[in-house]
Amino acid sequence: MGVIWFDIDNSPHVPLFAPIIQILRQFDHEVIVTARNFAQTIPLLEKYNISYLRVDGHGGKNKLKKLYVTLKRAHGLYKLMRNKKVSLMVNHGARAGILAARLLGVPVISAFDYEHAEMNILRNFSDVILVPEVLREKLGPSKKFLYYPGLKEEIYLCDFTPDPNFLKSLPFDNLDKPLVTIRPPATSSNYHDKLSEVIYSSVLEYVLNQDCNVILLPRTPDQMITIKSNKVFIPTTPLDGANLIFYSDLVISGGGTMVRESAILGTPAYSIFTGLPASVDLYLSRQGKIIFIKTTSDVYKIQIKKKEMNSYKKPDTKVRDFFIDIILHKLRTN
Repeated sequence: MGVIWFDIDNSPHVPLFAPIIQILRQFDHEVIVTARNFAQTIPLLEKYNISYLRVDGHGGKNKLKKLYVTLKRAHGLYKLMRNKKVSLMVNHGARAGILAARLLGVPVISAFDYEHAEMNILRNFSDVILVPEVLREKLGPSKKFLYYPGLKEEIYLCDFTPDPNFLKSLPFDNLDKPLVTIRPPATSSNYHDKLSEVIYSSVLEYVLNQDCNVILLPRTPDQMITIKSNKVFIPTTPLDGANLIFYSDLVISGGGTMVRESAILGTPAYSIFTGLPASVDLYLSRQGKIIFIKTTSDVYKIQIKKKEMNSYKKPDTKVRDFFIDIILHKLRTN
């Protein structure tokens, strides 16, 4: 039986693949995980007790440097994995891993849910691409695209059970105040729009003038701003993301994953992402589950108040089962 290789190069992909890796290992499949030190990827892997082989590389904002570092990391992954007898590589938009797998002659299952990201490597070098059903109309038919109903975040939230003691673990004196969780924009991504940084600054100013508790989740060290306020908590180790979102009264994020998690968990979500919107986020916006903050004036649409605790209903396992079925089928047919 061959090795299934997961290349995990960004924080959201750790909870995404953690339950899939666990199930595959329960089926006695050997799994190897490679990762890079970017955002909270490494701390999250350690929090989930997932062993990994580290190959770093991130080019920052410069597109030419991004390409160079992607190729350099791909070469590093190639050297690391060439004697591992890998049968299949799985990723969520990990371009260096895709290139390395192709150099090794290893079949690739990729996934993505943001159609405006750079897609050439995914399209040209993946054997199978898993995509949310909501993108079918935009992307059209393709032998490579396999569409799944629902959102990728359901893969791990289908197992979520709220921890009634979670709020007590937070360092706030008064837990009766609204809890606001804020995630800055992804400033080094290909799709970053500088307007979101302006809006983010306005959001911080607006929220810090409200009577609330704030958890700020920087993506990178340069976003670790100093705020002299006992209403703001900046964790030094990863919190339980699902419980944090579930018990927050609202979430404000510069990226899609956290607002989609909020939509699933029933927490009001505000997106300060100002690039081209993802179809999945537009779909949730039409359902009233995400509100876009597109200008500094829109900041005043944010309602900072205690939310009504809704009757949370777990999503079913169909998205997770879909991913696992495709992985096992590809493994059998190689």
